[in-house]
Amino acid sequence: MAPCLALFLIWAGASVFLLLEPVNGDELLPANFSVSYKSCPETECVFPFVYENRKYFDCTRRGSIMYWCSLDTEYKENWKYCRNKDFARCYFPFIYHNKVYDNCTTLGSFNGKPWCSLSPNYDEDKVWKYC
Repeated sequence: MAPCLALFLIWAGASVFLLLEPVNGDELLPANFSVSYKSCPETECVFPFVYENRKYFDCTRRGSIMYWCSLDTEYKENWKYCRNKDFARCYFPFIYHNKVYDNCTTLGSFNGKPWCSLSPNYDEDKVWKYC
């Protein structure tokens, strides 16, 4: 059975291939050939931004398989996919348990890793990341 199936697949593939238009790969494009495109200005993520009534302090995958961010404080369908440089940075100084921190801290870290706030006041916003 398997050899018959293999022969059928080869025949079907060859039949489709033979229906394609011939292409001359030796022809070069003219010297003055150019492609035009509309250049987009470099845009920055806006943090925090509000999307579906929730405030985001960093890139999110909400509604997507890839991280993205808004280009407006209130999401208005202006967005972009996040690159490494787009992810939120630590906010210094920040307030944690009514104390001001100018650097990352391990206080409150269950695994001892240093962390920082993504907003001026961790006590209010509860947003953070590892340093």
